[in-house]
Amino acid sequence: MAVLDVGASALRLLVAEILPGERPRVIEEASRAVALGKDAFTAGRLGAPAIEAALRALEGFRRIMDSYGVVRYRAVATSAVREAVNRDTFLDRVRLRTGIDVEIIDGSEENRLTYMAVREALREGQTLTAADSLLVEVGGGSADLSFLRKGEPIYSGTYALGAIRMRQSLASWHGSHEQRVRLFRRHVQNIVEDIRREIPLREARQFIALGGDARFTADETVGEAAGEAVRAIDRERFLEFCEETVALDDDQLVERHRLPPVRVETLAPALLVYRELLHETQATQVQVPEATLRAGLLLDMVRTEQGHGIEDLSRQVLGSAAALGEKYRYDAAHAGNVAFLATRLFDELRSEHGLGERSRLLLEVAALLHDIGAFVSLRGHHKHTQYILSVAEIFGLSGDDMAVISNVARYHRRSTPIKSHLAYMALDSEARVVVNKLAAILRVANALDADHLQKIRDARVLREDDHWVLEVDGAGDLTIERLAALARADLLTEVFGRRVAFREAGGRS
Repeated sequence: MAVLDVGASALRLLVAEILPGERPRVIEEASRAVALGKDAFTAGRLGAPAIEAALRALEGFRRIMDSYGVVRYRAVATSAVREAVNRDTFLDRVRLRTGIDVEIIDGSEENRLTYMAVREALREGQTLTAADSLLVEVGGGSADLSFLRKGEPIYSGTYALGAIRMRQSLASWHGSHEQRVRLFRRHVQNIVEDIRREIPLREARQFIALGGDARFTADETVGEAAGEAVRAIDRERFLEFCEETVALDDDQLVERHRLPPVRVETLAPALLVYRELLHETQATQVQVPEATLRAGLLLDMVRTEQGHGIEDLSRQVLGSAAALGEKYRYDAAHAGNVAFLATRLFDELRSEHGLGERSRLLLEVAALLHDIGAFVSLRGHHKHTQYILSVAEIFGLSGDDMAVISNVARYHRRSTPIKSHLAYMALDSEARVVVNKLAAILRVANALDADHLQKIRDARVLREDDHWVLEVDGAGDLTIERLAALARADLLTEVFGRRVAFREAGGRS
């Protein structure tokens, strides 16, 4: 297997051998410095020289892959390519010249893959589960943060704190080095203030730093890794090294640390980000594991082949979704009951909708969070829910996933999808079909708990002649649930072409 990472400052390859029942064994790693981010973060497009350099590097990677007989690979591009207006042209040239299909991933997917690598690196100890942890990776274009509670990701986000992005924002600056550092600090502090509103930084008792600049800091403060999965740097020593390093200009850093000029460009901005975030936590050490995005990509490929991917993903996604629900003070009992009934109906109708486990997970998230718009206003809360979810981040879910979820949740009540709904029409035709099917199920599931009293414990769909019978197990008077379910079955009938009847287990209808 092979994984390729097309980043903002470099392109990297990892080739590994996979044997049944054994851990992946890395047999080749390669890296080529290509500054894709310099053009992308200033001009908004990839420049011709950088594209040509990237193509040459990928041609070399292709030869390495062929020499090892690689049969499966995954190639991903992150912020620099993601933000470039000519990204499609670039990806097409890569495919035609090298035969490599590169997939653009968003910050949420980066966070998920990096978390997998960290969990694997620390699996022998109790580091992740010992206390709440903040996981930070400062890349070229962005800083990816995940907040872990009992080792599981609860909050995550991607922020404009990439080292190359920060350098390029002051590319035309001609002031002193000290003034440049002050501007960097101010920029970092402003964004950290926003992060503080979204992620409970103060609760973190462990600080886990990832990325090349974090590993360099560990090399300089505690020594190079000798097969260690993680290195620990005392908090004060880490902060002291940050201050010493950012006080030096590029020429001084090259001379002191014997680094190539391209390498020192990211060091000061990255350390300022780590420093400011560390100050926000209670951590007494900085943990630097030997974990990378490429390691996470490799683990994900292996686990997917072994059939373990969706279980892991579901647990992480649902934990993060529940945290988002708590933030907006949702009715957890109602949300949980609707989510159970929605997935129950999804399973009952598998032969009708033809959707897979990923769609089931999106439905469950939409069901958990369908009412969070009530935090803004009860009136039209389905529309507020749609907006909140369209801009929210849930660990492990992409922007496309969130677009589907936000639309499904929006249609849990009132109007069904129509052409004047811009967010719905912005989806491609395949996604709109998925939204229609999932929203049809969610509308009925939500109706089955119309009183928010969880009177219905289970539901089945029985096929009778030309219609379906919704048979439920419940307690008490279910009149409101029956009327609501029959009224909200409108989209189900429209999408699947079957009339719906309601029946209580035991025969009452």
